[in-house]
Amino acid sequence: MPRLMSSLLAPLITLCVVTMSGSVAGAEGPAVATLARIIIPQTSSRENINHEDYYFSRLLKLALEKTESTHGPFQIEEAEQRLVDKRLRTALIQGKVDVLWSSNSAEFEQQMLPVRISLLKELNNFRLLLIRNGDQPRFSAVDSLDDLRKLKGGMSAQWADAKVMRQNNLPLVEAVGYGKLFKMLAAGRFDYFSRGLYQIQPEVNLYPELELQIEQELMLHYRNDVYFFVDKNNSALAERLETGLTVALADGSFDELFNSIPRYQWGLALLQNHQRRVLELIAEPAALVPVKSVVIAE
Repeated sequence: MPRLMSSLLAPLITLCVVTMSGSVAGAEGPAVATLARIIIPQTSSRENINHEDYYFSRLLKLALEKTESTHGPFQIEEAEQRLVDKRLRTALIQGKVDVLWSSNSAEFEQQMLPVRISLLKELNNFRLLLIRNGDQPRFSAVDSLDDLRKLKGGMSAQWADAKVMRQNNLPLVEAVGYGKLFKMLAAGRFDYFSRGLYQIQPEVNLYPELELQIEQELMLHYRNDVYFFVDKNNSALAERLETGLTVALADGSFDELFNSIPRYQWGLALLQNHQRRVLELIAEPAALVPVKSVVIAE
């Protein structure tokens, strides 16, 4: 059985039917509200240094709470296994997970149904570079994308951002996973690790023995919204989440949660006050761009 998230659970209703919304009449007496049982990704991981799951799962809960009076009570459960990237998207398509949160891409939109409200506002549209200590002079000489193409980036092969890097002809070493990329950077397998403005601040100290640093002069920019995604056939849940997020934006509770995350505050402050050189990347629909050969690093 999936682990129950006790802090997120709505009260169980006797003799209810597990469904998305609505009501059901018993043999006698008035109809009773039905209970929406929603399975989400597991939210605990040793590698989840950014605590992204904490924010997204609570934003999901907030959206469901805002629609409880109109769509009925809900119960949130975690999936049986810790799944990420492609395996998590497959689980959603197979009905093992009801909702996930991810950067958007044309491929993902073909597979799943997005709720088109940006969960990170503008923060995921700007990226900083994680580099090795002592390498700053190499990046201080970068004034254009052509200059950056003389260096090699590293990224997970299953992330939407990897396609953006390829679309802009930026040399890329790809691996499957997350933690190994820091070690590969330190070992010289590539020169930089592009990270979201909301991610990088705690990550630079994730492996202090690797002696990494945040590059000081550059910033990458391209459209890279993060959405909730549901199954293509689950438009009822998509509509409920869109309604709930819209209400939360209007009454300020979305901003209250967003601003409670220290690294989001750090990212917003940097975005407002920076004097970095911004390199604009083209983020064309992935379906229109030929897939290039991929280097899989072990």
